[in-house]
Amino acid sequence: MYSRGPELPELLSPIPVNSLFADRVREFGDRTAVDYFGRKLSYREVYSMASSLVGQLEEKVNPGDVVALATQNVPQFPIVQLALWSLRASVLPINPAYRSQEMSYLIRDSRAKLLIASCEAPTVEGVETLRTNPETFGDIPKELEEKWGVNTSCEEQLDFKSSGRLSSPQIGDLALLLYTSGTTGKPKGVPITQKNVFASSTIYRRWFDFRDDVVLGIAPFYHITGQIFHLTTPLISGSTILTTYRFDPSYSLSVVEEGKTTVTMAVATAYRAMLSSYDGQDLSSMRLWSSGGMPMPLAWEREWKGLTGSWIYMAWGLTETTSPATLWPYPFTGELPVDSETGVVSSGVPVYNTEVMINQEGEVLVRGEQVVRGYWRSGEFQGGWLPTGDLGKILDGWVFILDRKKDVINTSGFKVMPREVEEVLLSHPGVLEAAVVGEPDPYRGEAVIAYVKPKDESLSSVLPEELTTYCRNRLAPYKVPRQIRIVKEIPKTPSGKIMRRALRDREV
Repeated sequence: MYSRGPELPELLSPIPVNSLFADRVREFGDRTAVDYFGRKLSYREVYSMASSLVGQLEEKVNPGDVVALATQNVPQFPIVQLALWSLRASVLPINPAYRSQEMSYLIRDSRAKLLIASCEAPTVEGVETLRTNPETFGDIPKELEEKWGVNTSCEEQLDFKSSGRLSSPQIGDLALLLYTSGTTGKPKGVPITQKNVFASSTIYRRWFDFRDDVVLGIAPFYHITGQIFHLTTPLISGSTILTTYRFDPSYSLSVVEEGKTTVTMAVATAYRAMLSSYDGQDLSSMRLWSSGGMPMPLAWEREWKGLTGSWIYMAWGLTETTSPATLWPYPFTGELPVDSETGVVSSGVPVYNTEVMINQEGEVLVRGEQVVRGYWRSGEFQGGWLPTGDLGKILDGWVFILDRKKDVINTSGFKVMPREVEEVLLSHPGVLEAAVVGEPDPYRGEAVIAYVKPKDESLSSVLPEELTTYCRNRLAPYKVPRQIRIVKEIPKTPSGKIMRRALRDREV
């Protein structure tokens, strides 16, 4: 099975993001580039501040250096990134909530020269650290500051007021070094070039017709989705990034209403949280709700459509594809694209200049201008084809991602896709979240085990038996969970993805 996206000649003449950003500064100098809790920074101001940082950092950073950047979604992130790219350095984005051991591994493996970090990030021995304060550009509302435990104890060490000059890197320079989540073994570095960033940002810009949009920037900037959809795409499009440090479902809904945001991309669990928190907010300003990073359950799509009148446009990609590999056509007015066999919602069609192929094992391979060549200090992918580790199918050009290859359950010789079972569980009105894993079983090899978070805790005692009957009426016998375990929370990564591994490893 094979599918190819439409041609976009623009992708064959790549331009560094800094050059495109400078064009937007000349075109829209006074337009708001970043809005942070009411503090609005214009394109001209962001350009000036990034130029100032060039003057501060040029004695510390040389071309080819890796610099770690550990903050939440604050204005400093894009400003620092533009400055480092001007110095032809690459950025290593890190979750500031990482512990010292986690951060130390990334800095050692990447050979980072410098760490620029917000107050809460740990100090790493052997590397110089510059601190930046989350409230330098605006006060975080008190109730959110307390809820998130925001640390504002450090002094601002970045200089945003000196003179300097912002220039452009070479298109072949390393722009980003992001690490995978390390679901098997240690995290692997993904070297993303300026060319990859240009390609992915241009794909989003052209596909979704970015112009003077207001982007609800809720995906973490240190994650590939936040990096490309919420940062570089808006900055090359003349759009505004409305960012709120971290994601909070109730606050984000109020931001949509008050800030008249128009587009966003968020992980599926963020939409589940907003569905649970919705309290009559006016969401009519949004022209595009989109989601990537994990599958979107069919039940959640239907619930969101009932609430807003709009589908959540699905995307599929990886850190290795610099975000987009498939997207829904835009605008889309057809029926919800669902695989009738598994109930899986399609992740869209291949984007510009991108090929998607299913090999004999059912694994999805992808090739395109946005796909990296290989892993950090490792070999290149054969023929430019990235083996994604996802299992899928292609129907009439639409790509359906069925599950992770490593998560497939082998029970009594039968293969069970956890996602197919999860789709059934999530269609039950009493289920809020669900995750299915395989656990060792002396008779079957592996047993299908379901973890369920109910919508109401009062259902906890009756739900397991009810869900077992529910699944028996909708699934083949070997797919029905042998146990249904009620939990208060389903473990998730910092970006909101459900962590099946954490469930497999837990002691019952």
